Amino acid sequence: MRNAVPLCALLISAGPASAAETGLNPADGAILAQDAGNGLLHQCSRGAPQHVTGAWNPIPLQIRELENRLPAALALEARQRGPRYKQPAAFRRQYAGLLIGNRRIIYVNAFPHDTGDLAKAGPPAARNFDRGREPVIVCDGGPAFFGVEYDPAKKTFAHFEFNGPP
Repeated sequence: MRNAVPLCALLISAGPASAAETGLNPADGAILAQDAGNGLLHQCSRGAPQHVTGAWNPIPLQIRELENRLPAALALEARQRGPRYKQPAAFRRQYAGLLIGNRRIIYVNAFPHDTGDLAKAGPPAARNFDRGREPVIVCDGGPAFFGVEYDPAKKTFAHFEFNGPP
């Protein structure tokens, strides 16, 4: 189910803190090429953006703005949903620029830092991901795996979606 509650007031109050100050390491984010970004639309445990009509390439400034705002928006979403949705301070992200009608959004695909680390999960439950080039898609996994749409023009988040039970 999609949660379309705009987070405008929160985003205004989030201010211009840097991603480092908010706990997001910019090195943990990757902008996917357009063809790979389209692969993020095929989630198996959560909803994904609908009615996508095309793709575009976000610029680093837009990603920095998104990363500055994401921790506060995610914390608010987790508080509204309950303790099961509390997120770790560090997680990795993939970004894809998508067109929905004539509106540009940046889709965020987020997952725990050790996703794909065979040393921690071991085969066959895990596999290595080239997170800079291919979509990281995990079935189930729990709410530590999530996706959200960011509107860079309005600087707002919408449609937080979390994976199903681990």
